[in-house]
Order: sequence, then structure tokens, then C-alpha cells
Amino acid sequence: MSGPAAPPDLRARARASGSLVARRALDQPLRRIGIGGALVLLAATAAFGGLREQTQDGPEVLVVDAPVDVAPFELTVHRVVWTTELPGQYLSDDGNRWVGVVATVRNTTDAGVLGHTLRDALTLTDVDGLVQEPRTLVPGVAASSIAVLADGSSLSPVQPGLTYEAAFLFEQDGSVAPPTSATVLVQRQRWGTGILDPTVSWREPTTTLRGELDVREARSDADAEGGS
Repeated sequence: MSGPAAPPDLRARARASGSLVARRALDQPLRRIGIGGALVLLAATAAFGGLREQTQDGPEVLVVDAPVDVAPFELTVHRVVWTTELPGQYLSDDGNRWVGVVATVRNTTDAGVLGHTLRDALTLTDVDGLVQEPRTLVPGVAASSIAVLADGSSLSPVQPGLTYEAAFLFEQDGSVAPPTSATVLVQRQRWGTGILDPTVSWREPTTTLRGELDVREARSDADAEGGS
């Protein structure tokens, strides 16, 4: 007997990995793969969850002004705006603009968390002309910077027990029209090691909330009072 084939979900992740070796290995019965083949298979599919049980059915709808627990943070998304000027933050080209997701951020752990982990927690998609390229292991486009609204400084590290009003900033090419809507993705992360990486860290961002939000031009308090 040649033995059973690999499970359908693992075959799908191997196809998604783009690895010809993994796809050919999974076309063989498991008994033929052997230990060496199994290691190749794990390496090729690690970015897609490997052999871990896949429990995420799909993202829930993101609700504005509602706090959500997405380890290692509690995030509350308030609004999405665009602006060409922001004190303390600098565009790569003067003709570009910022698209900012304004949110409240709280670190729910007992230790400081670095800014790159926070960037993985909230990403953007469905916006033309973003300067940043999508990353391989994180859904959507990560922010170029995350600024504290109080002073424009970059938010890193995120200290435990503190609440920050911040803007996730995405640089957009100025030759493209400002967006009128954007899809915000919120990711939960896992604390632990990888299949082939023994380093303990926050990893495997998984989209748990998704919302299409309106985008408007940012207005100062003075502008708002003048328009009322």
C-alpha cells in the first residue's frame, strides 16, 4: 500500500506557498515523503501556518469607536483621515500626503512592546498609491509610522498600562487622488516560537476584524469651529 495522501488544507497551503517542491511532495503519499521530505514541506508551508490547526473562520466586522482585544493590544479605531502636514512626521516627497487611521492603543501585556509589532496589528488595503509595499507575512500594507497625537512623536515602544491616542500613518503618492474610503484590517498576534524558529516573540498576525471606513480630510479644531 502507498499510504494516505496529505490533508486537503495542507495541500492548499502548499499551493499558496508557491513552492514547487512542496506541491510535488504533497502529490505523493505521506509514506513516500519520509523525514527529509517532511522537513522540506514544513519549511515551505511555515509562512502559511504549517501543520498548525487553522481555527480562524474569517474576520468580524470592525466597528468604529468599539475597543477590541487583539493581543498584545486593545485597539479602538475612531476614524480615517488624510492630511499633507503633520508635526514631527516627514513625507518622503513634499507632494505626497498621509492617510491616517486614528485609534486608541493600549498594551495589555506586562512588558513594553516594540513599534514593529504595533504596525503589524493594524494595516490598510483598498487604497491606491500607497508608498509602502505590502509585506509577505502580514495582510495589507503596514503603516510607515505610528505617531502619538499629543506631540507627533513615533510610538515605540508601547509601554504597559498606558493608553495612547495615535495615528497609524500611511504615505500616499500625491499624484493619486485622496481616498474616499479604505479597508482597515486589525490583526491578533500569537506569543511563542515558530515552527523552525526557536525565538519567542509576537508573531503570525491573523486578521480578526475588517472594516471599510469613510476617509475625509483632516480638520483642525479651529477649522471645525469656523465651519459650525
